[in-house]
Amino acid sequence: MNITETTTLDPRQTAARRGLASWKWIKNLLKSPEFILLLVVIGLIAGGWLKNPNMLNEDNLKIMTRDIAILGIAAVGVGFTIITGGIDLSVGSMVGFGGVMVAYFMKEYGWAIWISIIATLGLGGLVGLTHGLFVTKLKMHGFLITLVTMGLARGFVLVITESFPITGLTDDFKYLGQGYFFDLIPIPVVICLVVVALAFYLLRYTYIGRQIYAAGGNAEAARYSGVNVDRRVILAYILSAVCAVVVGMIQAARMGLGHPGTGEGYELLAIAACVLGGYSLMGGEGTIPGVVVGAMLIGVLQNEMVILRIDPYYHKIIIYSVLLIAITIDYARRRRRRV
Repeated sequence: MNITETTTLDPRQTAARRGLASWKWIKNLLKSPEFILLLVVIGLIAGGWLKNPNMLNEDNLKIMTRDIAILGIAAVGVGFTIITGGIDLSVGSMVGFGGVMVAYFMKEYGWAIWISIIATLGLGGLVGLTHGLFVTKLKMHGFLITLVTMGLARGFVLVITESFPITGLTDDFKYLGQGYFFDLIPIPVVICLVVVALAFYLLRYTYIGRQIYAAGGNAEAARYSGVNVDRRVILAYILSAVCAVVVGMIQAARMGLGHPGTGEGYELLAIAACVLGGYSLMGGEGTIPGVVVGAMLIGVLQNEMVILRIDPYYHKIIIYSVLLIAITIDYARRRRRRV
């Protein structure tokens, strides 16, 4: 349509076209799995609030958003490996590893906070690099090598701590997990927002991000197109391990100690958040907004179970039932595409 035609439209035609455009926008929004999941989250919060108004009081909101943020960072990290068609089962153990190592560096070596954090991040990156090399050079599935690390990392922190937590961390370090921005927003939420923004930019707006999707969608086709698939896969495992040790350091700061048992079961929660958020376990799919909403769903569900005083024995049953539903939906979606 040219400018002349536009100017000849009467007000009723213009209003009708605007209404049609708005309706199309709403229809597209309703087709978005992230938006549908967000509606489920809002419904859960509303239901919990009706049962117990304390669900939305300030103290509980701080706890809930902090827990969601911590899970969100781990989920963003493991999401990179899922996009490449792999998996990282070592996330929980790497959380414990990160928390213990940062505390170990500060207490045993007397290193400054920032040096301890950088050293811990470096160790996490080194573990992720090892995972990536095993996957790309030895053609080992990520499931196997990260399963090994899941046991090795947990065993390592038990050895160096003799299964006792490392205590006596400074208040400056504890601020990472216990502090608030403007006395309102938990610091882990701020860290999560930074991680989410960086991951979103990387995947959405960079050449490397598109190559990560291509490596997971069809690795052979990506290679023929000139993509260095091995480098992208290695990068994904490094990012996953680094995000896991970041979570470990936040948890250590939050508890005020480096506990060797921290992070147990975290890998499945992070993977569940990804699958709920639309990531395909076959690779090549998934968005950062999706994984954030997936983490929100699990975080709200966990918080609601506590607020409503549901027997803790049922918590895992409920969470893993949600994971089963998400995986079933993922498989059903892929079968429908094949047809």
